[in-house]
Amino acid sequence: MPPKKRKRTEKEIIIENYNLDEVKATKEWTEKTFKILNTRVKGDTLEEKAVQILRAQNITTTMTKAHLLKEDEGKLRLRKIIGDGGIDLFGEMVIQNQTLQWIAQCKMTKQLENGTINEMKGLLSSRPNTIGIIIHGGNKSRQIESMIETANSDIFVCHIEELHMIRNQIEAKSIQQGIRTIAMTRMKVEEMEEVEFDIFGRITKAKRIKNVDIQTWGSQSK
Repeated sequence: MPPKKRKRTEKEIIIENYNLDEVKATKEWTEKTFKILNTRVKGDTLEEKAVQILRAQNITTTMTKAHLLKEDEGKLRLRKIIGDGGIDLFGEMVIQNQTLQWIAQCKMTKQLENGTINEMKGLLSSRPNTIGIIIHGGNKSRQIESMIETANSDIFVCHIEELHMIRNQIEAKSIQQGIRTIAMTRMKVEEMEEVEFDIFGRITKAKRIKNVDIQTWGSQSK
């Protein structure tokens, strides 16, 4: 009997590599995908293509949704979609020897709505050392660019046909201006005496503080 094929581990699946020239999206791919009538299938098609393109750039990528299927009269039918909290993809990449976290939303619509930018801002507001990537297949308004500039963390809006250049774009931004992300600090104090706090929980006065350990996550632009 031939030896059994080894089942890939979850980590191997997440970091699976593809040939970038073979998987990058073309105009023909976009036109064909837009012809898909089922909205869910159209969105899934965009996400799957994005995963291939990102992994081909050595960017660790995970899909958040899991489709649970059941067999009904010889056909597989969708039973449930596990919620993703608004995030379609997430992962990490190493930029200038620093590990950077990222989250992404995928929108296969003719026009990218401004509300998507606001939603991404909200998702990033509690995630230190994390940038956002919005992957779309249609058009975007000029207003979106100004909305991105006011975000506390960097948001990269990228058409699927240009996604094969996203790593270069992020690296260029890191070198020229630095990557903008939310910074978060955790402070551990062993002992405090006669401490006063303001309404935001910040220490305003203390007679004695012993053994303070401060950790910071995230970074700010140069």
